[in-house]
Amino acid sequence: MKIIKRLIDVLDENRLWFIVVLALNILFGTLLWIIDSSSFSYIFPVMLIGSLIVYCSTIFICYINDNKRAKAFNDFLADPSKTNEDKIMNLFHGSQKNSVIEAGELLRSNLSDLKIKSAEMNEYEEYIEAWAHEIKTPLGLMTFVLDNRKEELSPSVYAKLEYSRTKIQENIERMLYYARLKATSNDFIFKELSLTEVCEDVLDEYSPILKEQNISITLNIDNLHVVSDKKSIEFIIRQIISNSIKYKNTDASNAYISLSAEETDKAIILTIRDNGIGVKPYDLPFVFEKGFTGEIGEIRKNSTGMGLYLSKQVAKSLKINIEASESYTDGLEIRLSFPKVEN
Repeated sequence: MKIIKRLIDVLDENRLWFIVVLALNILFGTLLWIIDSSSFSYIFPVMLIGSLIVYCSTIFICYINDNKRAKAFNDFLADPSKTNEDKIMNLFHGSQKNSVIEAGELLRSNLSDLKIKSAEMNEYEEYIEAWAHEIKTPLGLMTFVLDNRKEELSPSVYAKLEYSRTKIQENIERMLYYARLKATSNDFIFKELSLTEVCEDVLDEYSPILKEQNISITLNIDNLHVVSDKKSIEFIIRQIISNSIKYKNTDASNAYISLSAEETDKAIILTIRDNGIGVKPYDLPFVFEKGFTGEIGEIRKNSTGMGLYLSKQVAKSLKINIEASESYTDGLEIRLSFPKVEN
């Protein structure tokens, strides 16, 4: 079918010549009929058949040559080297050769620039990852000091330092995950995880801040397990919890964050909700977009809008569906749907 379609295309491209040949046959046939009408019935059919054979043969040759040009040109586009350029030069004529030479020079120049940019990007990503790992050393020391010298600090000072440490950790993690977004491979380790344990580990990190902010926690997760990557799941939950803390409603006397889970036929759904300042209904569809900050509150104006965007990208890599509820209006509710994995 592909060959037939291509032949039809070639016929269509050369239909002018077909019309010319047909017109000449009609002209010569008319002259033949005028000159010798008795021979017309014998000579004209032979002339038509001969013209048709010549025309079809020419079309077939054009078809073969077009295929050669197309293959050579595709090879040239994939590798615009001088060798491939010389190969297709023999298939073109006149001004077409000049166009091929100009295209080759432009492609080689762009390919060279692309290789340089790619090398620079790889170097940049390697530097970011190296820097992030290096900064973990002083961050670990800060954590050690805070844990072992807690009694020497006032509760308010300790809470502020712990908050600063957590924010530094969050920013480092976001930077690392952002640098890895377009990586060709990842280091996910999939295994069965207890949702309760994962959520508790994240909440333990934020415990000092939650106490200092007077935010109560409700954890209502039964013995549910999912198959996923632990670090990435913790990263996603961490971004959601961080947002809930950051966008706490200061007018509310009973600020809270609740985590609950349920099992359906096809998925296990983790729901995280708060009674913070929330997101306006018309902004809700864009809450996971890069750089989204919304219009509520002065705090959002100073936000990078990267936390939930990165959460969405990581969730997509893990085949987890993440969405913000439209029906919940007391703050923000985010649901994570983990696909069930058969043993």
